[in-house]
Amino acid sequence: MNVVALVTDLFFATKIKSTADALGTPLKAVRKLDDRAGPPRRGAELAVIDMNADGVDHVEAIRRCKSAASPPRVIAYLSHVQKDLATAAQSAGADQIMPRSAFSAQLPDLLAQE
Repeated sequence: MNVVALVTDLFFATKIKSTADALGTPLKAVRKLDDRAGPPRRGAELAVIDMNADGVDHVEAIRRCKSAASPPRVIAYLSHVQKDLATAAQSAGADQIMPRSAFSAQLPDLLAQE
């Protein structure tokens, strides 16, 4: 499975990348949403979006992913207290919205799914 992760937190980006590497899952981590680097990535089957990424229009990132010719599954993660942001992610088309702690705990399983 090819994965793109939109994340600006260096610690978390490293955690996601090292988990993907250990699983042999191709992953492209990006720090901003633009036509060259941001989601959607051609051929990506999973897009991971940090809803707390600095300087990113998170809802637009989800919409762009879901408007791709072959849209990836979108997992958005955020703080468990951000109910309005979770609702916005759901409205934009995210397939799964998770608290950051649950995403972190389930990361190997999420990246291993096909």
